[in-house]
Amino acid sequence: MTYQVLARTWRPQTFADVIGQEAVVQTLHNALSAGTLGHAYVFSGIRGVGKTTAARLLAKAVNCEKGPAPEPCCQCVSCQEIADGSSLDVVEIDAATHTGVDNVRELQEMLRYRPVRDRYRVIIVDEVHMLSKSAFNALLKSLEEPPPYILWIFATTETHKIPPTILSRCQQLEFRPVQLEKIVERLLAIAADEQFELSRDAASMVARAAQGSVRDALSMVDQMRGFSADSIDADAVAEVLGVPRFEVVIDLISALAGGDGMSGLGMLRSELRAGHDAWVLYQEVGRVLRLLLHLVVNADVAEDLPDDQRQYASGVATDLGAAALIRMAGLWLEHEALVGSADNRELALDVACLRLARWPAVQRVEALLAGELPPAIGGQSQASGSDGPPAPSAGGAHASASPGGRLSSALWAGGRRRLVGAVESAEVQVSGDEIVMEFSTKTKALAVFAQENHGEIEASCREVFGPSTRLTIEIEGGPAESIEGDDPLMRSALEDPGVVLVQKILGGEVISAVPDGDPN
Repeated sequence: MTYQVLARTWRPQTFADVIGQEAVVQTLHNALSAGTLGHAYVFSGIRGVGKTTAARLLAKAVNCEKGPAPEPCCQCVSCQEIADGSSLDVVEIDAATHTGVDNVRELQEMLRYRPVRDRYRVIIVDEVHMLSKSAFNALLKSLEEPPPYILWIFATTETHKIPPTILSRCQQLEFRPVQLEKIVERLLAIAADEQFELSRDAASMVARAAQGSVRDALSMVDQMRGFSADSIDADAVAEVLGVPRFEVVIDLISALAGGDGMSGLGMLRSELRAGHDAWVLYQEVGRVLRLLLHLVVNADVAEDLPDDQRQYASGVATDLGAAALIRMAGLWLEHEALVGSADNRELALDVACLRLARWPAVQRVEALLAGELPPAIGGQSQASGSDGPPAPSAGGAHASASPGGRLSSALWAGGRRRLVGAVESAEVQVSGDEIVMEFSTKTKALAVFAQENHGEIEASCREVFGPSTRLTIEIEGGPAESIEGDDPLMRSALEDPGVVLVQKILGGEVISAVPDGDPN
């Protein structure tokens, strides 16, 4: 016996079997009940959501021996012939292969004759947007003044390609993508009836990959059955479809959110080695970022998920927060064209991930510029360590900081932020009541700048280390002496808050200063 694929075996035979199209079904039910059926319909929507199926059901409903009725009986000769595709009064053509005006004229010739047996001659034109312009023009008169026994049903995935003159003569019904949870329940019910194993996680992965198309989902399940011998789990779906597991994507996003680019690259490498496509990985990360954002902003609009996945994702979304997720989603979207068009998509995906992992450092710079964060602890610039903020020890941040870090924090809190860069460029040592700031010869300019502001720095030292503290500033073992006629531009640059922050975050030193507009 020839095997019949699930999509055909489980094609709905009544309107009650159609899932996810409640508005369309209710509209057709009301029209059939009230006797207000139109003479021409356009069924539009993505592939595999039930357009052609609904057209056949409508043909059965109007020609049923017990009808016209909202639900066909599926027992009479007319219903059975339409279901088998052998009815003489229901004509179904594919506009993709019958695009010319001659094909339309053949249909018009058929319109001259009444139905052989049934009430209506139903003409179903699939992918009607593929008809030529002249073919559409040939249809106009037949659509405007059709015989009372003709019912036109056009199905299309691209409504915008149908001329407005055609659309204005038809009733338009939009078929929407089917909700994920409804596809999952449908797959599980079919698996139970067909007596093969399908885990809920696997059904969820298939439903997400189908993107609202029930037919695509059933085709994927057929493919899974061939791969895993009627025992389908999440690992089998990931292997066949190249779709990463939900938990893996969540962990990847968590790593990147923490600035851990190396761990993120390691996860990507594992997925790519498993045969997963780089573009699919990119899209899946974007989809999960959107899901996390929905969960933290308004969980009611988030897509349907199994309870365990929703709980896991909700925890991550709450930890990250809306502001971070919005920023991450925006940064990720900026790389869509790069990853989509790159010849080396794996490299493009690596770049996208590493750039996303840099966002915590950028966020800290922005916070410092806005005066919302204290300087880095212990004289360490944020750029020199991990991308995330420094983690305080069990004793607290200030309790475990080095003398230089404590002094920097005091200067920052006291409004003397222009001096922080100089202090963090020195090695600060405490010996009793004496504080020694030692600069290298490479940072002599900063040493001189600190010497010129000796009083302010010493006042902060006394706030931190005690009222009897004395400050000594040295350059590699020798005292720092003020330079007569020191360059005012250099002093101005060293005092600039922006320069101080750049040194704090990115490190480095000021080598020279030139006036604005100087090309050198």
